[in-house]
Amino acid sequence: MAGIVPARSEWNVHMLVVLGIILLVAGAILSFAIDKVVDGVDLLAVGYILMGAGVLALIASAIRGVGFMSRGNNRMHSERYVSPEGNHVFEETETH
Repeated sequence: MAGIVPARSEWNVHMLVVLGIILLVAGAILSFAIDKVVDGVDLLAVGYILMGAGVLALIASAIRGVGFMSRGNNRMHSERYVSPEGNHVFEETETH
């Protein structure tokens, strides 16, 4: 159907938002709430990396969400007229 955004695409935006929030929370926990030391792993750096990835996921979901919102407002209507002789074709297109 024309003009309807597929549910799968909307689902992907929601999944990106949830992924972003989960990454932000996990990164904050690793960076600020855990005091343990793990050999060979800098938990502070891993936490900051996870929080950065979460922010990127939220930005990507916002960009995709804005694209879906603007796509839903555009409607196109086309009509084609053919002369009785069939020699001339006139096509009219309107965008709402």
